[in-house]
Amino acid sequence: MPIQKTDAIVIRSYPFGEHHKIIIFYTSDFGKVRTAAYGVRGPKSRFGGSLELLNHGTLVFSERPNKDLRTVQEFDLIDAFDGVKEDFERTTYGCYLAELVNAIESDQTANRGVFRLLQHGFDGLSRVDDIALLARGFELKLLDIAGFAPQLSQCVACSSQPSGAALRFSTRLGGLLCENCEHHDSSAPQLARGSCELMKYLRTCDLARLDRVQASKLNHRQLRLALSRFISYHTELTLKSLELIEDLN
Repeated sequence: MPIQKTDAIVIRSYPFGEHHKIIIFYTSDFGKVRTAAYGVRGPKSRFGGSLELLNHGTLVFSERPNKDLRTVQEFDLIDAFDGVKEDFERTTYGCYLAELVNAIESDQTANRGVFRLLQHGFDGLSRVDDIALLARGFELKLLDIAGFAPQLSQCVACSSQPSGAALRFSTRLGGLLCENCEHHDSSAPQLARGSCELMKYLRTCDLARLDRVQASKLNHRQLRLALSRFISYHTELTLKSLELIEDLN
């Protein structure tokens, strides 16, 4: 059985039998990897608490011929992101970022950009005050990497430069609609010009430096609505951690 070693972050886990767990990692070299951690739930587990959700470490796993499920051999903890886990709301947002990556990324499709984004996202969660704005930035960056990025610079219907203080954001068509093309999607919600400019900025900004950005309640509400609809449309999934965040809000 070939042995592989890579940096990895735990993005999901669930019980498997009485003493085991299925652990899904996002790795720097192999993308999303599904593994079995045997004996991890037993009283004498050699893994201790190292395989908790959101943990970053060095993963050693073995591959089995014609099997999608790998076996965890070792996991040496590098960072448990304690600054995130000390706060319930930050932990909930961390779980959302992990769940979003799990929903969007395919198995065994390596993308170091996604791995770095997860690291920066968790690091930012422990530093910034406006963690909801960080989540919007994470969503936009991940959509960019995954090839689902919304069109924010021109109308998706006619390619003109949208003008006016209020625009429309079409989930179905994939971005902004100008006044002349609103009829292409009458259900598209409004997006204030300031909210649109904020979305553009979040696509390229450093997530750890978002405390320099001031977002209004209107900005927050419009971005949350537009991006949650957009992500649900493309993943065809309802993310449990996002529902919990909505309950918190």
